[in-house]
Amino acid sequence: MTHDYSKPPRTVPRAQARRLTDERQKQTQGALAVVTCVVLIAALPIQAFILMLVMGAVHGAFIAVPAIGYGTSVLFVLGANLLAGFVRRLFRK
Repeated sequence: MTHDYSKPPRTVPRAQARRLTDERQKQTQGALAVVTCVVLIAALPIQAFILMLVMGAVHGAFIAVPAIGYGTSVLFVLGANLLAGFVRRLFRK
């Protein structure tokens, strides 16, 4: 396919170009939100496992500290994340 240089270049009206730019920006923001959710959900088990290991190590050193299982670790991490989000929203304004 060759380009016909005898014809003027095809231009896009300004309103249509702005609409296309807005659509691209919305798609980019949507993709960023999806990636952020996937990363946060993927990081949750890792954080819970590390918390469980730390609590087990502290339990080994100090018997007064209870050892917690994986499920409890997941709930603690979820609670800590929710609390951090609430505090961040509280002080953002």
